[in-house]
Amino acid sequence: MENSSRRWNYKKIAIIGVVVVVILVAIIVPVVLLTGKSEDPPPGNKTPIELEDVLTGRLSARRFNGSWISDQHVLFRDISGDVVLYDATQKSRRVLVSTQNEKLAEGVKFDLSPDHNYLLVATQHKKIFRHSFLALYDIVELSSGAIYPVTVGGLQVPLMYAEWNPVSNALVFVHASNIYYQPSVTGSPVQVTFDNNPAVYNGVPDWVYEEEVFSSNSALWFSPDGQHLAFVRFDDTPTHLMNIPFYGPPGIMEFQYTRGIGIYYPKAGTPNPTVSVHAVDLTRLSESTPPTLVQLPPAQEVASEEHLITAIKWTTNNTVVAVWMNRVQNRCYLSKCNADTGDCQRILSLISSDGWVEFFDAPLSSADGSEIAFIASQPQSGDAGSYRHLTVLSTDSGATRAVTSGRFVVTEVLQWDPVSNVIFFMGNTETHSEQLHLYAVRASGDASMQCLTCQLPESEGQSYYGATFSSGGNLVTISALGPKLPTVHVYNWAMDGNANIALTHNMAWETNEELGELLEEHLTPMIEKDVIELDNGFTAKVLMLLPPNIDRSKKYPMLIDVYGGPDSYNVVDRWSMDWGAFLTVNRSVVYTKIDGRGSGLRGDKLLHQIYRNLGTVEVEDQVETARRLQQKHSFIDPKRTGIWGWSYGGYASAMALARDGNSTQNGKVLNYSIYTERYMGLPTVEDNREGYDRSRLSTLYNNFRDKKFFLIHGTLDDNVHYQQSMALSRTLEQNDVPFKQLTYPDEDHGLAGVRPHLYHSLGRFFDECFAPGGGV
Repeated sequence: MENSSRRWNYKKIAIIGVVVVVILVAIIVPVVLLTGKSEDPPPGNKTPIELEDVLTGRLSARRFNGSWISDQHVLFRDISGDVVLYDATQKSRRVLVSTQNEKLAEGVKFDLSPDHNYLLVATQHKKIFRHSFLALYDIVELSSGAIYPVTVGGLQVPLMYAEWNPVSNALVFVHASNIYYQPSVTGSPVQVTFDNNPAVYNGVPDWVYEEEVFSSNSALWFSPDGQHLAFVRFDDTPTHLMNIPFYGPPGIMEFQYTRGIGIYYPKAGTPNPTVSVHAVDLTRLSESTPPTLVQLPPAQEVASEEHLITAIKWTTNNTVVAVWMNRVQNRCYLSKCNADTGDCQRILSLISSDGWVEFFDAPLSSADGSEIAFIASQPQSGDAGSYRHLTVLSTDSGATRAVTSGRFVVTEVLQWDPVSNVIFFMGNTETHSEQLHLYAVRASGDASMQCLTCQLPESEGQSYYGATFSSGGNLVTISALGPKLPTVHVYNWAMDGNANIALTHNMAWETNEELGELLEEHLTPMIEKDVIELDNGFTAKVLMLLPPNIDRSKKYPMLIDVYGGPDSYNVVDRWSMDWGAFLTVNRSVVYTKIDGRGSGLRGDKLLHQIYRNLGTVEVEDQVETARRLQQKHSFIDPKRTGIWGWSYGGYASAMALARDGNSTQNGKVLNYSIYTERYMGLPTVEDNREGYDRSRLSTLYNNFRDKKFFLIHGTLDDNVHYQQSMALSRTLEQNDVPFKQLTYPDEDHGLAGVRPHLYHSLGRFFDECFAPGGGV
């Protein structure tokens, strides 16, 4: 009889949450020791981190949890649960809501009025999608403690969104997908929109716009003086309805019959919602007369075809800049509109012939509204191709200028100071794409940019940062996010005598000192980075977590954590202590991340290799890089190498398994329209049907014969529907392909409610397949 452990070495395993939930597959041969104990004894008295430490957040670093609401005030929730207003200038704090107030302490959202006299509190939260929720809202008068419920028709009802006017104690909110404006704390709300169609949304996005365009539960914007409001109206009437089953808690009679949740969900090639942009003069609203809504028409270049609205920005008190795109998002047009008349003119066109246009963040505006700043692809010298850089546009002439240049990427535009005319932004460096720094540059572009975090004394050894500016811009919170333990500091900034930005340390907001002391007692991974030259002429970036007591004369299993989605990146200097760290320390696994073609941070030439070809080049680079790492590092066991991923990484992992099996049948990628069509075009013969066919789940079952396969999915996944798991299950069953399946009732895309069960199930699966005993 053949030794069973020897057979295990030549099996392949896959844990897949079809199409994009949880996937673990092997490139060459399976990981076989994930459930065994560490191969090497721990040094000294340090103990390995445990899975429970990861799942409970015990090893999570605290980050900046506040919101700047003025030039000196931060609103945040402290570690005890109190809602606090902190004055960064006076170094004083004021408790606005104490945990002793049980009703208000249960709030999920707290917004302070512009005069700081009232607090808007959302309670009885009920999640809808990733960002959206229903809640009851109360206005608390801070001086007296009086509470004023936000009502419609005299009744306190769940609202979809609520927000203060930026300059007064007026309030805008959305109830039943219609907008209301309440001119004062105690005033009666005035209804602004009157759609009674459940398929129409005003001021809040529908599913696909919330998920893929605005990444928010809001689609309304106040003018700077608070007198106008712009909003988007989404009409999902032409969009197909997806019904998702909801089973409910066991033993409750009201769930005796399965319920269905209907979501307007446009899949690739099917009708998108129809969108329109409107503006209203809030000073002319009256309870007795219907409001006058001014429609801001789409750019003429896309008006006669299916189009998207991707960003809105007020540049003056009555001027709106709207960003429009064609359906497949390779043409983008900026329009400047008069909010009173609806007259619009195109001020910029952005067109890509070999990729998509990325413009989903609202631009920043100069003080007088004559210029806006945003990120756009700009060609660089030689054969470098284009890189995304800080760009300034004149809203009058339409002239643009690239304020930054070079072989690095600007990732975020943070602040435009009106006094100094300096723009602050985040970007990496020409030599280290894995780093992220805060920079400053004059909007005129007539001076070199200045790195503000490259030599910051309070965060020595750190190279990956984030930043948030106070409303007036004179204070900035700088978060050092890695590679060392994260810290957060507040700085004052000012222009020095040499016209450079000087930072002065104000305070330490968070040092994570206790976590640092805790980690000193535990073994943590070693980190190594590598660059692999590929046969295709590109390079792959690699980050490896190594066992802390690694013996390089031994062989260790390697597990590759892949995401691989367009413009994503895994190889960065960001600190984390996650499941990969647990496996590295406890199971002596070399936990590896790879960024190849299609990844972000290294220019459009590398990024756009994936265009119209999802499931090809990004997978090829993962496979080739894994093999080259095996050849380069003798401590990597080529007989024990695996790959796993979550979300798009699940798709990429399944593709890697299929390709390793010399097969072209592949798992299908995310299917909602705006995401898929951005990178693939339309699934039509005239456009890119062939590309869709290459990435489609059809006869994949042949690739999983004689392999261990574990299918995992949550039934309430609104992102990638459980329907797709059922389709794969049916295919496997009809073709007599053995596999395991785990279904999580009423769990969505993140499986947040079942993480312990999920990871323990993965451990038991490995036990059953490969190793006796152990368990994760």
